[in-house]
This record gives sequence, C-alpha cells and structure tokens, in this order.
Amino acid sequence: MRITNASMTRNHMYDTQQNLTRMNKISEQLDTGKIVNRVSDDPHKAIRIMNLNNEIRYTEKYSYNIDEAVGWMETTDGSLEKFGDALNDIKEDMLKVGNGTYSDEELKALQAEMNEKIKDLGNVLNTTYGGKYMFGGTNVDEPPINILVDDETRVVTLQLNPKSNTDNLKADISDGINIDYNLSAGEIFTKEHLDTINSISSTMNAMITGEKVQVKSDGTLEKNADGTVKKTAVDKVKEREELNSTIKGKVDKLANHALDERTSLGVRANTAEKVRELNDENILNMKGVLSLDQDVDHVDKFIELKSAELVYQASIQVGAKLIQPTILDYMR
Repeated sequence: MRITNASMTRNHMYDTQQNLTRMNKISEQLDTGKIVNRVSDDPHKAIRIMNLNNEIRYTEKYSYNIDEAVGWMETTDGSLEKFGDALNDIKEDMLKVGNGTYSDEELKALQAEMNEKIKDLGNVLNTTYGGKYMFGGTNVDEPPINILVDDETRVVTLQLNPKSNTDNLKADISDGINIDYNLSAGEIFTKEHLDTINSISSTMNAMITGEKVQVKSDGTLEKNADGTVKKTAVDKVKEREELNSTIKGKVDKLANHALDERTSLGVRANTAEKVRELNDENILNMKGVLSLDQDVDHVDKFIELKSAELVYQASIQVGAKLIQPTILDYMR
C-alpha cells in the first residue's frame, strides 16, 4: 500500500477534525448540562427523554387543573358557610317574632333585618371566582340569582336566573379521571327551598299589615289588572304561627340540605387533593428518571474534556512533525 504525503495529510486532518468534534460535543454537554442535545446524539435515548418530558408536562397540567378546581371549591365552601350563617340569623329573627310581644314597629324592624338577610342569601350565590359566577352551572357569565324588591310592599324575593343551569363544570385531574367541581344555585335552591325563602318576607309583611301577597313560582308577586300587587286579608296570629312552625321547619330543612351539599363538595375537594399528591409524586419520580437519562456528571465530563484536549494537542504536535516537507524541500 502506497502512502503519500497527500494521503497522510488527509488522514491527519480528518483525525484532527474528529478530535475537535469530540471536544465540541463534550463542551456543549458541559454548557447545557445535558447528555443528549439533539436526536442524532442518541436517537433511542432522545425519544425516551422527549416522552418523559411530555408526560411531565401533561401531569403538571393536571396539577394546575387541580389547583384551579380546589381553589374554586374552597371559595364555594366559604360562600356556603356565609349562606348557613345568614340562614341561622333568619331563624333567630323568627324565634324573636314567636314570642308575640313585639309591636308592629318592632316587627317592621325585624322584617327589614330579615329582608337584608334574604338579600345576603342571594348575594352569596352570586359570588364570583376569577370573574366567573360560581353557582350558575355552566353559565358563568351571568349572576344565577336575581334579587327582587317590590316597591309597593317592600317584600323581598329571590329568583333563579332562567339562563343559569345545574350542569356540572368538569376538570381533568389525572389520566382518565375528571371531577365535578361546582355547585349550582339550582341544586341549593330547589323549588321547595326557594318557595320557603320567598314566603318569609311576604309572611312577615302579612303579620304587620294583615294583608298577604302571593309569590309566584318565578319569585314575582301576583298583580291585579291595573298593575298593583294583589293582596288578600289574613289573620295576623295565624301568619305568626305559620312563620314559626311550617316555615321555620322548612328553613331548617334548607339549612340541612345546604350542609349536605357542602359536605359533598368537601369530599370532592379531598379527592382532588389526594390525586394532586399522587401527581406530584409521579412528577418527582419521572424527573428522577429523566435526570438519569439526561443530566451530565460534570466531574466525569470535565475529565473527559481534558483528555480530549490532550489528545488534540498531541495530534497537532505530531502533525507538525509529519507535514513538514514543502515544494522547496523537493527543489533542493
């Protein structure tokens, strides 16, 4: 086999370029902290790393969904606590009315207080989270409760917004697992419960005036042909008894119903929290595996870089001795 200066130079340049390429690769790994920086470095490991990164991103997205859902449910829980407090205040006012010693003026003051508590019930169910109405079902852009105050009688009633619904808001919290994280006004105020609340103010008004107005199923008052509120003469004593027996019992049922809904919501929030813990654990495990596949051992790589530099320097020195002849050497 014939070896010429040209072939020797060509081989030397190729080997030197390979040494430079190896040094550059090691240097890049040290700079980025990653063993694989492009698919061509290690196709099999690169695909494994990409799959792990995708899985981590998906799981982190699930954790974000859980944070949003739990935040929503915690705010809902706080609102239900206020709802229960308002109901308790209404029941206390009913007990005050029941002793029968209050004058009409004192009853008017109690009616005004009860009216404000009824408004509080409506305002609680119109609570927003991040600019969205929480109790409107899937309609989060409009308040689910309309608070109606009759100018003539000052009777306060609540009305479910016809555009609200009882549909569930769902969030994906893990692969193949989703959770309902909302509670609608319609689920709290069933027709029976809403009728109960709407009968309080009209009954109090009847106890004071001796005239009772009829509240329709939509929360509005029945009107005469001339547009005035339709009134019926009633016995004040019987209205007091109605308030402190039948209506108070129904308010107790509403309070228990709201508590049951709050308990159910708490169970869902608990489930979401446990799934988040599992997701966080999975993320840590996947990041550990990813680190084994991708992260650089800086000490080993630094030693490898220094070895490559020594090899490169040696090749340069050898090349300087081998590629010495020039055309002038042949002209002598």
